[in-house]
Amino acid sequence: MHHVRFKRLLLNVTRLRRGQLLRPLRHRLRNKGLWSFDHHSVAKGAAIGVFFAILFPVAHILFAIVTAIALRANVVAASLATFISNPLTMPIMYYSAYRIGALIIRPEAPDAPVEALESAQEAAQAALTVRQWFPALLDWMSSVGAPTAVGIVTLACVTALTVYALVFAIWGTWSRISK
Repeated sequence: MHHVRFKRLLLNVTRLRRGQLLRPLRHRLRNKGLWSFDHHSVAKGAAIGVFFAILFPVAHILFAIVTAIALRANVVAASLATFISNPLTMPIMYYSAYRIGALIIRPEAPDAPVEALESAQEAAQAALTVRQWFPALLDWMSSVGAPTAVGIVTLACVTALTVYALVFAIWGTWSRISK
């Protein structure tokens, strides 16, 4: 009895194709590359998932799935690869993105992280007073925002290309060894 109910709840590709929400993409859902596990499709899906996981802090699974469908990549790999973005890895990714962006935008300013930290501390102190919190936030965002934005785009692109190359190479090596 329970296994029948569980089976009905599982994602069914034919039910997904019949759904109203994905009607504009219905013709693309018939592509075998979206659901098959070959080295090119999985590598492309993993790269798409990692790209959107780094680029967007929210709704990255949705963006990854829609892009994977549009580019005929593996949907499962794209959605699973987005899980690299979680509360434990986000601070590391965003700090790395800030550092990369600061190197690209202002390579001559080695003390920029110290200044940004002092600016963040000043913003936190100003946030305690009701009238000054929004201008302090805008000031802090203007000093840190541009390097972080440039760094996030750079980190997303480089990481996606690296993941694609690694998955493609590992899959090919594994295929040759197992034969």
